[in-house]
Amino acid sequence: ESYFEILLPSNKVKRVKERRDIQVHTGELLLASYKWSLRAWDGDLLATQHFMVSSDGEAAKRHGSRMGRYTLCSNIVTQDNYPVYKHDGGDCYLYTTKSGNWCVGSVAGNNSSGLYQCSNKSPSPHKTIPWQYADSGWQDDDTLRVYPVY
Repeated sequence: ESYFEILLPSNKVKRVKERRDIQVHTGELLLASYKWSLRAWDGDLLATQHFMVSSDGEAAKRHGSRMGRYTLCSNIVTQDNYPVYKHDGGDCYLYTTKSGNWCVGSVAGNNSSGLYQCSNKSPSPHKTIPWQYADSGWQDDDTLRVYPVY
């Protein structure tokens, strides 16, 4: 079970006249027009519109073209129905592999990638598990981060 969090401007909703803070939106609701996230009931992030990949270290020097914003693909999912995100300015993807690890690479779903997180099948890139970059094996970069952009 899951729920959407949608950040709507106050002029797009009407407050219900009750004691509780309930707001109602009428009409068509296009998620792409607003900042949103899809969460499990326990609060885990399942999907969002954008992720940012950034580094101030060696990962940025070795894989600079992979840094930047990634947008949810509306027509691609991985074999386990995980979302896929495409780099806004290039041909790289943020995706999970068959083993459930998050990667940034040129082919969605491929085990060959430039950035990697051993994330144990988390539904989105994990906040606290470090990322690594490829350079004659997997290397650590403490500044390499992948995070949701709301």
